[in-house]
Amino acid sequence: MIARSLTMHPVPAPSLLAEQAIEQRRSQTLVAICEREVERMILDADLEMGARINELALAARLGISRGPVREACRSLVQAGLLEAHANRGFFVRKLARAEVADLYDVRAGLMRLAGQLVAQRATAERIAQLRSLTRAMDAALAEGDTRRFQDLNIEFHATLVQAAHNRRLEEIYQGLSKESRLYRSRALTSKAAMAASNREHRAIVEAVARHDCARTAATMENHILRGKERFLSAASEEVQC
Repeated sequence: MIARSLTMHPVPAPSLLAEQAIEQRRSQTLVAICEREVERMILDADLEMGARINELALAARLGISRGPVREACRSLVQAGLLEAHANRGFFVRKLARAEVADLYDVRAGLMRLAGQLVAQRATAERIAQLRSLTRAMDAALAEGDTRRFQDLNIEFHATLVQAAHNRRLEEIYQGLSKESRLYRSRALTSKAAMAASNREHRAIVEAVARHDCARTAATMENHILRGKERFLSAASEEVQC
């Protein structure tokens, strides 16, 4: 039996278009990584409102070139978290009190709609999750852990919106939520403010548990408007100081 020789065909080199596609995907990945990191720094208050983004330092820390950092910053300008100043670079967006008040009003209307849907669609498991979050906030308050309370507060509101089972509403909420986190922690700095906020949370959960659409909608809207009052009061005290 004569063995047939196997012909080894060389692997073709990637085409120019393929190389360009690979490089584009790599660039997009680096931009996304950088964008997430800058966003985290802003939302975790590692960068305060008005702070300048040090592009070179960030690029060095992430081990990437300056290009993806700049692209990420441009994207975050569109998201409402950064501002671009000609010949000066990128800065964390600094919101005026009037802008903050407007955002609260928009969020209040959105949460009223969410409340109507949540009351109809929330499952027993989701209601139990919301109750668990209010208990965790009580514990954080008792321990004086403001950062933990604020993180749980964000999770509570996100969970409520998820319970509405409306993708478009959730997308809009997420955009507003990022903007609002530029200032929202300033409304929850005192123990009294946090306690009042969590009392409102418990009232929301009870309305949801009864599947009372009108009450849930009104309670959720009222909670945001009271948050607006807490923010404006805290801002006034800062000015006086």
